[in-house]
Amino acid sequence: MGEAENRSATARRFRRSLPMFHKEYTEPYQAVKKKFRPPRIGGKNSVCLLVLMNGCEDIVEIGRVMHLYIAAGIGLAVLVTFAFLAARRLADERRLRAIWKSLEGDGRGAAFHPDMVTGLPEPARRYLLHAIKPGTPLASSVALRMKGKLRPKATVPWTEMKAREIICVTKGFLWKAKVRRGLSRVSGADHYADGQGRVRFWLWGVFPAVRMEGEDTTKSAIGRLAIEAVWLPSALLPQAGATWEAVDNHSAKVTIQIDGQPTTLVVNVEPDGKLRRSIISRWGGVGESGEAVWMPFEVESHEEREFGGYTIPSFCTAGWWMRSDHFFEFFRANVESAEFR
Repeated sequence: MGEAENRSATARRFRRSLPMFHKEYTEPYQAVKKKFRPPRIGGKNSVCLLVLMNGCEDIVEIGRVMHLYIAAGIGLAVLVTFAFLAARRLADERRLRAIWKSLEGDGRGAAFHPDMVTGLPEPARRYLLHAIKPGTPLASSVALRMKGKLRPKATVPWTEMKAREIICVTKGFLWKAKVRRGLSRVSGADHYADGQGRVRFWLWGVFPAVRMEGEDTTKSAIGRLAIEAVWLPSALLPQAGATWEAVDNHSAKVTIQIDGQPTTLVVNVEPDGKLRRSIISRWGGVGESGEAVWMPFEVESHEEREFGGYTIPSFCTAGWWMRSDHFFEFFRANVESAEFR
């Protein structure tokens, strides 16, 4: 026997001495190896390939089902959120309708007579005689429809708005507006009622866009209610509790009570009694610091119109710090209708 054959025989004896090469160990391995041998397409093992393909299809189908569940979950979450926001908006609308109704007057006041303004400062007498026609029932509220433009900052372009407003100087006001700019639609309300001021607007009628309330908002709302009393001249009569004080031949101060708080504004009138402008010190936060302070606020009357015996500003502009370097005009409105009650 040659040397090579001796080495081969020695190797065989060595392998047989190892347990891993015993038949009881190698047979399972050979069975597994045969079972998972890659099949040949068209051969006898093609069935194995089809089984594997069907398994892959099951996995893909499971993935599709999982995606459907995830999409359904996301859709349900969006639907629940939308329903929640819509419910909040509907609740807010119900609240606003209740406030509007509470501010409506009964329209059963006494008729206006020129003697009611006897003894008032000359500018006040001229204004009231011009604003209220003799025999007109004294109203406690006015409902307005208006359209115009507004902007929150001087650097922001003007946006179109349409609004309805009800004013009852002894109770409050409610201004409901719709603002449009490009594709965006914002609607909501600014109001003062039951001693509280509040501002809330919604994007596309559902998503909260502006929400303001608290002491600063309430103080600013009281100033707005006072200066907008020029749209309800009967509230500025002495019989309604207003007190007048002369400033000069063209201006006079009038103080009215709003929830027991005296609030004073200055009215400037033309020789014929036409209202030129009204000015008040109003709480606000316009400026670089953004801090709320008392600042001069003014409404200027450019045109007037008679509604039901009352002559009121029909086109006006409003802003802070008029005729100064800090002037900021933010509101322009045309009054289209006015209903006094």
